[in-house]
Amino acid sequence: MRRLGTFKLTVIVMLWLLCLSALHAATGVRELRSTPDLRSAPDADYALRTATVAGATVTLVDVHAGGADWVRVDPAALPPVPSDAPAAGKSPLQWFYGAVIGWMPVPAGWRLQRAQIGMDGGTVYTYASPDGGSAGWITYTVIPACLGCMLEEAAGLLPGASEHLAVLTGAPESNLGQTNPVMSWQSRPDECTALFRYRSGRLTVHAAVLSSVPISALDSGKGDLAVADVYAALPTSKSAAADYLLGHFRQAFPACHSPNGWPG
Repeated sequence: MRRLGTFKLTVIVMLWLLCLSALHAATGVRELRSTPDLRSAPDADYALRTATVAGATVTLVDVHAGGADWVRVDPAALPPVPSDAPAAGKSPLQWFYGAVIGWMPVPAGWRLQRAQIGMDGGTVYTYASPDGGSAGWITYTVIPACLGCMLEEAAGLLPGASEHLAVLTGAPESNLGQTNPVMSWQSRPDECTALFRYRSGRLTVHAAVLSSVPISALDSGKGDLAVADVYAALPTSKSAAADYLLGHFRQAFPACHSPNGWPG
């Protein structure tokens, strides 16, 4: 009987959590990312190789992609390693290179936790502190083809995304800038860029969500939409490193300036 009672309590709690999520959606609150749990299996889902590029030791990420083929990095075809890394101040960085996203700066000593390339080209790389995700994590994402995926990624963050997603899927609209956790700072310098910060546990998450063209371009058919974002959850002492990560990503995926989408 005690086990049955525990089971009923568990079901009640689960239903309450589901209702709470539905309430957030119904009231237009966008749920922001927290410590990532998903993991990829080394050697099965991805493989790491080291290489020397212009005297710098870098890590190459080969990924077992959604089409069941390996996407392997060609060391001979790598672009130059960005040379402005000292802008990150006292936080030393290491460089990873992976298909679709390219160069990814990560704090020294951090480890790859997830690497995934879908059949439609949707790509995610997640890195975590050696002390675990609660001590720091970074997620790089690029979505080039799946319209629903792009709109969901940008809903409540970029103008027009939530409205288009509602038309496409019937999902409740998220109010622009209404988030959980609440953003401590936010800026939208143009229709294609959302920059914001929020707290997650003991960390400050610095984020940039970018679109290749304004989402309003979907109505006119001018330009191919693609969405890219970076979320960097770091201790406050590493804010200079976070600023560098976001600045590097914004240069690699220029917002509002890629009518043909970003090259994959």
